[in-house]
Amino acid sequence: MDGRLKKRLAVWIGCAVAVAVAVAVISTLPVPGDTVMRWFGLKYDSFSAMILYFLFAGVVGFPLQILVKAFPRALLMMGRISMKPAKLLLFVLNTAAIFLMMVLVDRLMGAVSVGPVTVFIIALVMSLLSLDDLEGWDKRG
Repeated sequence: MDGRLKKRLAVWIGCAVAVAVAVAVISTLPVPGDTVMRWFGLKYDSFSAMILYFLFAGVVGFPLQILVKAFPRALLMMGRISMKPAKLLLFVLNTAAIFLMMVLVDRLMGAVSVGPVTVFIIALVMSLLSLDDLEGWDKRG
Protein backbone atom coordinates (compact mmCIF):
# COMPACT_ATOMS: atom_id res chain seq x y z
CA MET A 1 0.00 0.00 0.00
CA ASP A 2 1.22 3.47 -0.71
CA GLY A 3 1.27 6.25 1.90
CA ARG A 4 -1.90 8.00 0.75
CA LEU A 5 -3.96 4.83 0.92
CA LYS A 6 -2.67 4.07 4.41
CA LYS A 7 -3.55 7.59 5.57
CA ARG A 8 -7.06 7.33 4.13
CA LEU A 9 -7.56 3.92 5.70
CA ALA A 10 -6.39 5.28 9.06
CA VAL A 11 -8.78 8.22 8.79
CA TRP A 12 -11.71 5.94 7.92
CA ILE A 13 -10.94 3.60 10.79
CA GLY A 14 -10.58 6.55 13.17
CA CYS A 15 -13.90 7.99 12.05
CA ALA A 16 -15.63 4.62 12.37
CA VAL A 17 -14.32 4.20 15.91
CA ALA A 18 -15.39 7.76 16.83
CA VAL A 19 -18.89 7.19 15.43
CA ALA A 20 -19.18 3.85 17.23
CA VAL A 21 -18.17 5.45 20.54
CA ALA A 22 -20.60 8.36 19.98
CA VAL A 23 -23.47 5.99 19.17
CA ALA A 24 -22.67 3.89 22.24
CA VAL A 25 -22.68 6.94 24.49
CA ILE A 26 -25.84 8.42 22.97
CA SER A 27 -27.73 5.12 23.14
CA THR A 28 -27.01 4.81 26.87
CA LEU A 29 -28.27 8.31 27.60
CA PRO A 30 -31.84 8.51 26.27
CA VAL A 31 -33.08 11.09 28.78
CA PRO A 32 -30.45 13.79 28.01
CA GLY A 33 -30.84 13.03 24.30
CA ASP A 34 -34.59 13.51 24.61
CA THR A 35 -34.02 16.80 26.44
CA VAL A 36 -31.72 18.10 23.71
CA MET A 37 -34.24 17.13 21.03
CA ARG A 38 -36.97 18.99 22.89
CA TRP A 39 -34.75 22.09 23.08
CA PHE A 40 -34.72 22.07 19.29
CA GLY A 41 -38.51 21.76 19.12
CA LEU A 42 -38.82 18.04 18.33
CA LYS A 43 -41.58 16.20 20.14
CA TYR A 44 -42.07 12.53 19.46
CA ASP A 45 -43.81 9.54 20.98
CA SER A 46 -40.91 7.13 20.47
CA PHE A 47 -37.42 7.11 19.05
CA SER A 48 -38.57 4.88 16.20
CA ALA A 49 -41.25 7.46 15.29
CA MET A 50 -38.55 10.11 14.98
CA ILE A 51 -36.44 7.86 12.76
CA LEU A 52 -39.52 7.14 10.61
CA TYR A 53 -40.15 10.88 10.34
CA PHE A 54 -36.73 11.54 8.83
CA LEU A 55 -36.99 8.42 6.65
CA PHE A 56 -40.38 9.49 5.28
CA ALA A 57 -39.13 13.05 4.79
CA GLY A 58 -36.27 11.69 2.69
CA VAL A 59 -38.51 9.43 0.62
CA VAL A 60 -41.15 12.09 0.04
CA GLY A 61 -38.57 14.73 -0.77
CA PHE A 62 -36.44 12.65 -3.14
CA PRO A 63 -38.38 13.35 -6.36
CA LEU A 64 -38.67 17.02 -5.46
CA GLN A 65 -34.94 17.24 -4.76
CA ILE A 66 -34.17 15.79 -8.18
CA LEU A 67 -36.22 18.52 -9.84
CA VAL A 68 -34.79 21.27 -7.62
CA LYS A 69 -31.21 20.29 -8.43
CA ALA A 70 -31.87 19.71 -12.13
CA PHE A 71 -33.30 23.17 -12.79
CA PRO A 72 -30.16 25.24 -11.98
CA ARG A 73 -27.96 22.62 -13.66
CA ALA A 74 -29.98 22.85 -16.85
CA LEU A 75 -29.80 26.64 -16.83
CA LEU A 76 -26.05 26.45 -16.29
CA MET A 77 -25.54 23.97 -19.11
CA MET A 78 -27.60 26.10 -21.50
CA GLY A 79 -25.58 29.17 -20.53
CA ARG A 80 -28.64 31.13 -19.36
CA ILE A 81 -27.14 31.97 -15.95
CA SER A 82 -23.68 32.02 -14.42
CA MET A 83 -22.47 30.08 -11.39
CA LYS A 84 -23.33 32.67 -8.71
CA PRO A 85 -27.01 33.08 -9.65
CA ALA A 86 -27.25 29.30 -10.12
CA LYS A 87 -25.99 28.72 -6.58
CA LEU A 88 -28.41 31.33 -5.24
CA LEU A 89 -31.28 29.71 -7.16
CA LEU A 90 -30.29 26.26 -5.90
CA PHE A 91 -30.08 27.56 -2.32
CA VAL A 92 -33.51 29.21 -2.42
CA LEU A 93 -35.26 26.31 -4.21
CA ASN A 94 -33.59 23.69 -2.03
CA THR A 95 -34.46 25.51 1.20
CA ALA A 96 -38.09 25.91 0.12
CA ALA A 97 -38.35 22.27 -1.02
CA ILE A 98 -36.86 20.83 2.16
CA PHE A 99 -38.99 23.10 4.33
CA LEU A 100 -42.25 22.24 2.54
CA MET A 101 -41.45 18.53 2.45
CA MET A 102 -40.63 18.37 6.17
CA VAL A 103 -43.71 20.39 7.11
CA LEU A 104 -45.87 18.07 4.98
CA VAL A 105 -44.46 14.97 6.66
CA ASP A 106 -44.87 16.67 10.05
CA ARG A 107 -48.56 17.28 9.32
CA LEU A 108 -49.08 13.68 8.17
CA MET A 109 -47.37 12.07 11.18
CA GLY A 110 -49.18 12.51 14.46
CA ALA A 111 -46.44 10.83 16.50
CA VAL A 112 -43.85 13.51 15.66
CA SER A 113 -44.12 17.26 15.98
CA VAL A 114 -41.42 19.61 14.71
CA GLY A 115 -41.60 23.38 15.06
CA PRO A 116 -41.43 25.51 11.91
CA VAL A 117 -38.33 27.35 13.11
CA THR A 118 -36.52 24.05 13.60
CA VAL A 119 -37.58 22.86 10.15
CA PHE A 120 -36.39 26.12 8.61
CA ILE A 121 -32.98 25.85 10.33
CA ILE A 122 -32.62 22.23 9.15
CA ALA A 123 -33.56 23.31 5.62
CA LEU A 124 -31.01 26.14 5.67
CA VAL A 125 -28.21 23.89 6.87
CA MET A 126 -29.01 21.16 4.35
CA SER A 127 -29.19 23.74 1.54
CA LEU A 128 -25.84 25.22 2.50
CA LEU A 129 -24.29 21.76 2.45
CA SER A 130 -25.61 21.08 -1.06
CA LEU A 131 -24.23 24.23 -2.72
CA ASP A 132 -21.18 22.33 -3.98
CA ASP A 133 -23.44 20.12 -6.11
CA LEU A 134 -23.19 22.65 -8.95
CA GLU A 135 -19.41 22.67 -9.24
CA GLY A 136 -18.33 21.82 -12.79
CA TRP A 137 -21.80 21.99 -14.32
CA ASP A 138 -21.10 25.33 -16.01
CA LYS A 139 -18.35 23.71 -18.11
CA ARG A 140 -20.54 20.90 -19.41
CA GLY A 141 -22.79 20.99 -22.40
